Amino acid sequence: MIERELKLHVPTAARAGIGKALRARKAKKISLQARYFDTPARDLANAQIALRLRLEGKQWMQTIKCPGPDTLSRIELNHPRPEPTLDLSVYKGTHIGAILTRLKKPLALRFETRVTRLVLLVETPQAVVELAYDQGAVCANDLELPISELEFELISGDSTNIFTMAQEWTEQYGLILDLRSKAERGDTLAKIAQDIQDSNLSADKHASAPIAESDESAATRIAEQLARPRRASSANLNAKMSVDQAYLACANECLIQIIRNATFVAGVDTANTTDALQAEYIHQLRVAIRRLRSCWRLFNGWVPSVDESLSASLNQNFKSLGESRDIDVIKLEIAPQLESANMPQCALPAGNAGAQNETTIAARPEFQTTLIQLLATLVTQGDTATSVKQPIAGRKKAATGKASSGKTPTGAPASAFPLKRELRKRLNDWLQKAVSQGVHFEKLTIEEQHDLRKMIKRLRYSLDFSEGAVSAPGWERLHSMLTQIQQVLGNLNDFYMAEHFYAALIPAQPQAWFAIGWLRAMQHQQKAHAQIAFKQLAKLDLLKA
Repeated sequence: MIERELKLHVPTAARAGIGKALRARKAKKISLQARYFDTPARDLANAQIALRLRLEGKQWMQTIKCPGPDTLSRIELNHPRPEPTLDLSVYKGTHIGAILTRLKKPLALRFETRVTRLVLLVETPQAVVELAYDQGAVCANDLELPISELEFELISGDSTNIFTMAQEWTEQYGLILDLRSKAERGDTLAKIAQDIQDSNLSADKHASAPIAESDESAATRIAEQLARPRRASSANLNAKMSVDQAYLACANECLIQIIRNATFVAGVDTANTTDALQAEYIHQLRVAIRRLRSCWRLFNGWVPSVDESLSASLNQNFKSLGESRDIDVIKLEIAPQLESANMPQCALPAGNAGAQNETTIAARPEFQTTLIQLLATLVTQGDTATSVKQPIAGRKKAATGKASSGKTPTGAPASAFPLKRELRKRLNDWLQKAVSQGVHFEKLTIEEQHDLRKMIKRLRYSLDFSEGAVSAPGWERLHSMLTQIQQVLGNLNDFYMAEHFYAALIPAQPQAWFAIGWLRAMQHQQKAHAQIAFKQLAKLDLLKA
């Protein structure tokens, strides 16, 4: 069977209210104990498979979960057991059975979960949805990680109902979207526990054992492994994909990166992380938003457009988070460089008065509901793409009220959309436009330089998306040059931003003039680097059909 559920973290302030609301609607209270199994090498986790035994009331249930057709869906197989022992024979002759027979090491208990669940079945005219509020912990050896989450699982009917309900509860209680399953969090905790155990055993074998970590440093190390920033991954396109499949692969990958970093920026499992890691969450979240906007531009006109209100909300939060990142760049990158250049001591403000707290930004219901709606849009598009193959040109004409010709803009049959050719053409058009401006970079205004920087980012991200479908000779060289240019333009943008920052300090701290002179020299250097790089880029001719 296919399980589709949406999981949201419940912050401390919302827990009493949610419990009260569910009990008022006669939610059933049950205790659940689950044991998760894997090999020492984590073969099942690496294959995104979770195998557990769970005590549900008086009945043990053996469950295995595998990746489903989208971000929220899992293939789930359940088998009642008379006792808490695994019976792998039930998978004989299946794809899962074949995976299990290839395991080189025996399965063993990796971690456990113990939760108290309030469960409520909600029936609407369109669907039946189960709400499950779990409070408890995932345990591995002596380590524990608190669990506080509200799940919306589709039992039957229209899946849009789980998003609608999740949005309503988020607006009322301030929930935080979290894509991580208990199995994923437990696997990470078990790996940390094993590393600690191995480290202690190694220390015991040596006479000059290292000094033990303080509780605080150990907590920081554990937190940083539990909450790793989510960086960009490949969308794995190929030339045989339909345009819908290609778009969904790219957009889903971008949105996953957004949501996972937003979870950490909002404060879930990050209480003991360092300031540098907090800044990296924000950086990766903003990178992910840029990538999603680049994806929208790359597929513009070929797939349905995203609702303008969602796009506007995402852009507004991007800008708000940018204010927080600016002060991080000053403190973590610019100020140390100025100190190395022997700048007189200059006191920096304790915070950025114009910037909102990034945790508040990421956790607020307006942002979280935007993420829920974007996720709902992609899941719905995925469901539609697998059941109805509507011509691209037909969708585009329908939006303008004109009759469909059954052809793509290129004149080819809509059912045989030439993905490789159209992606290559669009990328080449963008490349030529960027080069035509970049070869005169030093003559551009600051606003024009900024616009060109955004164009280069869009081109590089789109190149990443398209690689599997469009790959051509010299692709790596082009990607490397775009990455280099993006870095130079990013440095230049930071130096411009820093100049405004230090200029505001001059009335109270005249020594800030040192920073202004140094920053302007660095700006001049980066502009020269940029123009040279663009002239080198102009010599490439890699994307033409």
